[in-house]
Amino acid sequence: MKLKLLAATLALAATASWAQTYPSKAVTMINPYPAGGGLDVMARIVAQELSTLWKQPVLIEAKPGAGTTISAAYVARAPADGYTLLLSTTQHAVAPSLYKGLTYDYLTSFAPITTIAESTFVHVTRADLKVDSVRELMDLMKQKGSAMNWASTGPASIPHLGGAWFNMLTGTNGTHVPFQGTAPALAAILGGQVDYLFADVSAVPQVRAGKVKGLAVTTPKRVSSLPNLPTMAETVPGFILSVWVGIEAPAGTPRAVIDRVNSAVQTVSKHEIVAKRMADVASEPSWMSPEDFAAYRKSEVEKYAKLVKESGAKLE
Repeated sequence: MKLKLLAATLALAATASWAQTYPSKAVTMINPYPAGGGLDVMARIVAQELSTLWKQPVLIEAKPGAGTTISAAYVARAPADGYTLLLSTTQHAVAPSLYKGLTYDYLTSFAPITTIAESTFVHVTRADLKVDSVRELMDLMKQKGSAMNWASTGPASIPHLGGAWFNMLTGTNGTHVPFQGTAPALAAILGGQVDYLFADVSAVPQVRAGKVKGLAVTTPKRVSSLPNLPTMAETVPGFILSVWVGIEAPAGTPRAVIDRVNSAVQTVSKHEIVAKRMADVASEPSWMSPEDFAAYRKSEVEKYAKLVKESGAKLE
């Protein structure tokens, strides 16, 4: 018994000592979407500050596809040492309602660490569409029906669910055109191939430049970086669609490492430059304790399970 107690004590001491030196090499965060999208922008803002704080590289590696499940499966298989982390997002909470036979369980295969950012979606149309408000778009859609088409970042993605929900609440219709990520969907708006999109924050520069037309933001309140845009809920009561970005580790990662990452994110989230750069893309820094993030993840899984069922959204 004494030998077992001694071994456990030595193991605990070794883990604590190792965690104090973490990170001693580059940390890789796995992005579930193609490079250049809104999540990528927000993650790089935080990663740059963490690199400075830790004096170690914090790399963002894109592993897109299959509704974020490729990224999640990859990290679930990674060593539980804190050097491969998942950039989780709202879509990870949707995936369990859509994909059968996943090789991981979202709520048990990962150790939640913290959120790092929250942001809005922006309801955008092509610049030459003759509407200037959500109400005018609704009227046009009721006239043209399926002749109108709207983009998403993939089947059953958050923008797809948002578009389906918009149709449900407004009694409109249209043809859904899925793309593989925000960048190609936004390119289709810019090229005039599709009429509208619930775009993430990577669309903000295009809105400001007038290359696409912003109609509304999807958060409960207006955002300071796009002060002229109303909320969707001002026209469509109850329509709120925001996105969060978090950091998670493979299950079994030492709690000391989780706490070290959590504390570092809390520190950099208070940096003025982080708040400024987040605001530039209609986002704001976010931080939660691991326990609060765990509870929030669970509530998000439950919320989107209900929305998937009610909207009838499915993989195509």
